[in-house]
Amino acid sequence: MKAPARSTPRLLALAAMLLVPVAAVIGVLAWKPSPAPSPTPAPSVSASAATAPVESRTPEIFGHILDADGNAVNGAMVRLVSPSPPYTVYRDTKTDSTGAFSFPHVAPWRVRVVADHDPDGVVTSAVLQGAEGASTEITLVLSAAGAVRGTVVDAEDHPVAGAVLSVEGVPWIVPAATSDDAGAFRIPTVPHEATALVAVARGYRTARAALGPRDDQLELVVRVRLLAAAPIDGVVLDTDGKPTSARVVACEEQPAETRTDSGEDGAFQLPASAIGCNALAEQSESAPSDAAQVVEGRRLTLRLKAGGAIEGVVVDDRGAGLPAFTVGIESFTPARGRSLDRAGPRSVEDPRGAFRWDRLTPGTYVLTASASGRPPARSDAIDVRGGAVTGGVRIALLRGGIVTGHVVDEHHAPLAGVDVHFDAVSSVASSNADALTDEAGLYRIEGAPAGPITLRLHKDGFRMKLVSGLRVDSGATLRQDVTLVTLDGGAGLELGGIGAQLEHTGDGITLRDVFPGDPAGRAGLRAGDRIVRIDGEATQGMSMADVLQRLRGEPGTSVGVSAQRPETGETVELTIVRGTIVH
Repeated sequence: MKAPARSTPRLLALAAMLLVPVAAVIGVLAWKPSPAPSPTPAPSVSASAATAPVESRTPEIFGHILDADGNAVNGAMVRLVSPSPPYTVYRDTKTDSTGAFSFPHVAPWRVRVVADHDPDGVVTSAVLQGAEGASTEITLVLSAAGAVRGTVVDAEDHPVAGAVLSVEGVPWIVPAATSDDAGAFRIPTVPHEATALVAVARGYRTARAALGPRDDQLELVVRVRLLAAAPIDGVVLDTDGKPTSARVVACEEQPAETRTDSGEDGAFQLPASAIGCNALAEQSESAPSDAAQVVEGRRLTLRLKAGGAIEGVVVDDRGAGLPAFTVGIESFTPARGRSLDRAGPRSVEDPRGAFRWDRLTPGTYVLTASASGRPPARSDAIDVRGGAVTGGVRIALLRGGIVTGHVVDEHHAPLAGVDVHFDAVSSVASSNADALTDEAGLYRIEGAPAGPITLRLHKDGFRMKLVSGLRVDSGATLRQDVTLVTLDGGAGLELGGIGAQLEHTGDGITLRDVFPGDPAGRAGLRAGDRIVRIDGEATQGMSMADVLQRLRGEPGTSVGVSAQRPETGETVELTIVRGTIVH
């Protein structure tokens, strides 16, 4: 028998739409009782694609979704759900530009159709029951009666901003809302099947407000009261499962960010403001723990993971392994978070020049090696992953360059006995090269590292002088004459630079002080600014020695500096002309 053709959707009167926010069954054919359907039926087909004959689509539920003014709603979500709790979603689809939807081949089920669209509202049909060979056409009118609004307050009735309100009781996701500065919120499409509203805010216990009948209300108004939550206790475990001290970070890079340290027994406590955030533990000799959500009333356990390792060799200029040397971490960029305190340099004795450094936090490392009679040298950047060994690292300690010249006073008289050193060649190793001027004021110092380098000259009764921006290749010779100024009871140091003091923080290299009247201050740098680039080169991964050598230089030369302002995050681009800094 041929099934009847679909009837044309009928436009309901506006008054009837507002009073009856459920479906009017327009055409129902061949009804008969049937068991509940399986929750894994065939996929749905959009009404706009329904071009096959009716016989090939039955049993079918189809129809249109309209707004309160009788207009077709494009993009409304339409779900086919079980008729009673616990609700199961069998199918879902979206309406087309005419407001049409279709669920073909639904089998003889007892179901409801639920539709929603923001901001038009939500609607639920009556229970529908189909039969083989039958089609059911319905028109549903969205109603604002599905909206829930209200206010979130604390125990003293003060508004709570930033509370997240979500819906319970339905097996599909209803978009959540967030309370504003006045504590107000509104969720425009809350289905009538929803049973409760859940409010979560940092520092408070989770609250639930039951949702009662709302058929006769355009909007249900709810007042949610939150009570303060207790702090969260936790413990940090090492890779063997034993309690250990570590840094604990919660709500990273958010307004509620919290950092604390666990004790030797692994215990720590986070404030209630961390509830709802993720927290993790990090340690300089391990990989960070997995992030774990901070849940009210639940003890937090953070277990560190195995760190990585570096294997390499230190050789001389002929490629032969050096039997004794020192190796240290020149710079480190963590794979995540901020840089932690690192272990100091290590002395190594191995006939092959081989070394291995275990228990390293994942990230990018630059190592510096040094040995007697040779200037320090650095590795290339080394990427370290947790639980893995990065091998093949090779650091060559060359002979270095030679710097020579005369030292005189301001009257051009030669100065004997001036102490000459290389300054700030590394953040973890010093140069053991030194020289003294002879009676003619002549000096010769060997073992100059790769530039830029700074020559430091000192003699009692004269200002110490730093001569920066020098470069000399290994085995080559550079001539550098220097004039020292007699001390007059005032400043004891003279150098070419920008006039600022630096410090290494967890975020990078920061200006601790900017001296008034010196080039940095005149150019607009401020204390607290973070140096992010020098002459276009990113400072991430640079050591303090790297940054110092790049900012220092001959007076009158210029250097480009990009600095980030801590209060706004703004990056300023400045060109600074180095001057003679006397302190």
